[in-house]
Amino acid sequence: MGVKRQLPPWVEHAMTVRRALQKKGFKPADAVQVCEQCHEYAEETWQLRGGGQGMGGRDLMWCANCGRSRSWRGSSPRILEEPFDLAGFLGLKFEE
Repeated sequence: MGVKRQLPPWVEHAMTVRRALQKKGFKPADAVQVCEQCHEYAEETWQLRGGGQGMGGRDLMWCANCGRSRSWRGSSPRILEEPFDLAGFLGLKFEE
């Protein structure tokens, strides 16, 4: 058995968020973008589709570098939530 290497906290944090998003049914939606806040290529888009009949769903944008998150829900009109508490939405608690 090999020794498990300790990952940097930001890598563990990003992996935890991605796992939680996938567990809730979200799928990655687009290529990684430049974050408007920290200017790093770290902003990810995730989508959750509603159950048909135009029920909408939820789209999230989350920066794995600075943590900025935004959410859009519904179909028409789409409602923007910013700032969006992604950790609270996913039920995650991170130590500072």
